[in-house]
Amino acid sequence: MPERQVMPPGHDLDAGPAELIAAVDQQPQRHGRVVEDGLPPDGCTGAYPCRVSYGTYARKVADGSLPYGQRINALGGCVQLYRPLGYLATFSYLSQSAGSFRRDEAALLRALGMLTASRELWLVEVDAYAARRREAKRLGRRTPRSSDTNPIFPACWYGDSRRAAIFTLGYLLRKAERISHVDADVVRLASSVVGASGHGNRVPLEQLSVLRKRLEQLREASGWPDVDWPNWHKANRSLWVLRQISNATT
Repeated sequence: MPERQVMPPGHDLDAGPAELIAAVDQQPQRHGRVVEDGLPPDGCTGAYPCRVSYGTYARKVADGSLPYGQRINALGGCVQLYRPLGYLATFSYLSQSAGSFRRDEAALLRALGMLTASRELWLVEVDAYAARRREAKRLGRRTPRSSDTNPIFPACWYGDSRRAAIFTLGYLLRKAERISHVDADVVRLASSVVGASGHGNRVPLEQLSVLRKRLEQLREASGWPDVDWPNWHKANRSLWVLRQISNATT
């Protein structure tokens, strides 16, 4: 499997507030290998525990003495550092849940609070995993067990994973280009989950298991030493969407 890489920024944080908010509903933009279409960058979900940087941006968001546009841009910096749904999908989810923060300061502060609360829950899990790994290494277990999932790259919205996953699936499905590189069976399953009601219809666990196994096999077969990047990316993105389906139905 290809080595995980830290991806370049997915959005220009110096852009004005209008450009930043408008990007939520625009078509995907490419920055290197990052596709800001609601899907995670290839190989990760695009969130890193940069605790000092996040706090710096968060303080700017909350600072009423700063121009309002700078505060919105600072929220963009926070999302850049914690975007479990992908950059634009995370921004869109915050806008739907907290309200329109383009002009509403109360909505802006609610959005910051939502993002920060979710991130804090994630960091608790990251720290717990790190503590378990230190203890395992002390006991001579250098290689993690297959059941020891590393949460460093979050695959859900901590604190409200089901509602966020339903939103994310709907966000992806609203425009075909956002999900064009995902396995067709996964797209059909996502459509059935969201359905007409948009409330997260249940799917058989066996169906999820069969799809997951097939895609994991494709990703493994497409990895090192004979890397087939198109199939590896397709499998990786499809597995991420499948995780959202699982979150939306449990």
